[in-house]
Amino acid sequence: MSLKTLWGLIAGLVPVVWFGGLAIHFYRVNEAMGGFASRELMPTIVGLGGLGLLFTIPILIQLVRLVSGSATKPKELKAPVAADDAAASDFDADAVIARYLEKKAAGEASFEVPDNAAPRPTFGRKV
Repeated sequence: MSLKTLWGLIAGLVPVVWFGGLAIHFYRVNEAMGGFASRELMPTIVGLGGLGLLFTIPILIQLVRLVSGSATKPKELKAPVAADDAAASDFDADAVIARYLEKKAAGEASFEVPDNAAPRPTFGRKV
């Protein structure tokens, strides 16, 4: 068991102990009063018990994963992209930028929209 798994289990027990301790405390207060505050304290005790049980679900899942061994198995990583895959494309970004800068320096760079371009969506009032 790794330190990270152990720390996760201990950290997960904190709210369970907190809500369980409060539920036990209020139950004992009710008994000390002779059951007089039973009607007022029982919803609080049941709610705290429910919260305690709700917080035990992640702990139980982690324990099941730990026992089954799925928590200790290394996760499969994607294979890194090989340099051959990147070189397979015939697109050269540096060449495109160099051509653009040459055209811009010569004053040939145009920013006109061609006539066969798709119409752009407009928002608001149509003209």
